[in-house]
Amino acid sequence: MISEDTLLRGSWYSLEQAGRLLRSAVSLFDGGDPSTAVVLAMFGREELGRSHILRDLAAKVKAGEKLTAKQISKSCENHIAKQEAAALSTTLRVHPNTQLSAAMQTRMHAGLHSEAGRNASAEIGKAIRAKRKRDPMNRHDARVQGLYVDLDDSGTSWIRPASLSAHAVSDQIVDAVGDYASELDRLRNDVIEQDFPEMAAARARMNPLPVLPVPSWPACVAR
Repeated sequence: MISEDTLLRGSWYSLEQAGRLLRSAVSLFDGGDPSTAVVLAMFGREELGRSHILRDLAAKVKAGEKLTAKQISKSCENHIAKQEAAALSTTLRVHPNTQLSAAMQTRMHAGLHSEAGRNASAEIGKAIRAKRKRDPMNRHDARVQGLYVDLDDSGTSWIRPASLSAHAVSDQIVDAVGDYASELDRLRNDVIEQDFPEMAAARARMNPLPVLPVPSWPACVAR
């Protein structure tokens, strides 16, 4: 049976690997290879998701559930499930002259407590929920598109990773780095003992200690 401590150590190492992949993704993106960059960024997201899955499994073991190595591996093999576990935030990018853009403007000017403001907030909330539902599959598709040559749906043209533009993948990379950065902020030394005591205890027993890379942002993003 796999112990809680083993799972928590795996959670740390998965987070470490997420940071390594994301830093490499940014280097490739800035170096002019956006398709390979998005592949690494989405694999980095999956490792972030694995970290959360392993943490959840550790909690189950602590509560008395018995898990084997095969069950742990099975829990971490689905790409889309790992993307779902890594969805720590939802970013709406609003285009002008759209219904969502109008709702944003209404909420800003009408106030949250007016009828118009409440209706606008409901519209925005609906858009956030829809995007949150789409994101895991979209991120999985971005990884596949950046990795493999494949026929399009018509069967007449080839989808080539080399043809992907920086513009087409930059949001995916920026959002992945942002969620990784948020996770590191939640696990800061000054808060981890109080908010994540099990993770803190597991880290103290680890050798080697995980080295969580500092988030690296694409050059196109002003930080």
